[in-house]
Amino acid sequence: MRSYLILLSFLIPLLTACKDKQTDTTVAGDPVEEAVAPDTEDKLLGLIEKDDLMKPAFEDWFQPTYEDYQVNTGLVDSFKEELAEYEIEVFMGTWCEDSQREVPTLYKILEAADFPMEQLTVVAIDDEIENYKLSPGKEEYGKNIHHVPTIIFNKDEAEVNRIIEYPVRTIEEDIPVILSENYLPYYYVADLIHNKLNSMGLEAFKANMESLASEFEGKPRDVYELNTYAKTIFRQGKKEEGIAVAKLNTMIYPEDANSYAGLGARFSDMERYEEAIAQFEKALELAPGDSEFQGLLDEAKEKL
Repeated sequence: MRSYLILLSFLIPLLTACKDKQTDTTVAGDPVEEAVAPDTEDKLLGLIEKDDLMKPAFEDWFQPTYEDYQVNTGLVDSFKEELAEYEIEVFMGTWCEDSQREVPTLYKILEAADFPMEQLTVVAIDDEIENYKLSPGKEEYGKNIHHVPTIIFNKDEAEVNRIIEYPVRTIEEDIPVILSENYLPYYYVADLIHNKLNSMGLEAFKANMESLASEFEGKPRDVYELNTYAKTIFRQGKKEEGIAVAKLNTMIYPEDANSYAGLGARFSDMERYEEAIAQFEKALELAPGDSEFQGLLDEAKEKL
């Protein structure tokens, strides 16, 4: 496995939350055709190993989490033989605090399970706008990586299930449920919406928005689940799909200001400022005096 490093001319804060803010309005680029460029000494990109995460730029978060975690060895012993029949793929961000929490824990659990490490693949993806949640080798291609970390369990070259950003309980408790094929990930609704988009096509998806909102009402973990998914596919070039998902989110969460702010941000990204203004005004109606929403509204009005 390889890691990709380059010197940095300025420091990026290491503990950056990886749950996307729905109000980010930086314009997304088209889908990446070439390999993502290596980035910084504070950020790994591409295929990595545990040794990479123990280097000085990362050991401050990797080592304490790894050493402090107390593995439930009794539970691990109950599934270790079956787990050895699987291959595991991990998509993470060294810039992401959820990855910083879960990935060291996963390593310690797999080592306690005597898991064959040649069957583990760890991919570090980017958080920059132009390469959003992409890796140099495109290992994430076709895998719908929208939250990180994503931990995918494969058997016989087919995905069985995945942990998405958080385990539902703990990793040790989630693994036997995954192996039993009776597991719903923490952010599973984004995957269901992804499948709907693929099976229905964009136009049918938009035409059936009301029935989809009814079908998924109360199912997402929170308003950010679909905001993050919408933002991810938008930044990766599926702009109309991203807007459609963001619209659906406002229908599922009609009383949450963040859903309208998320949709407004995508309209701003498209320079559709009249539509953006309408959404930011709805957000402010629900959250009067919110300075972030007001700033976005003012910015959109200035650009109109």
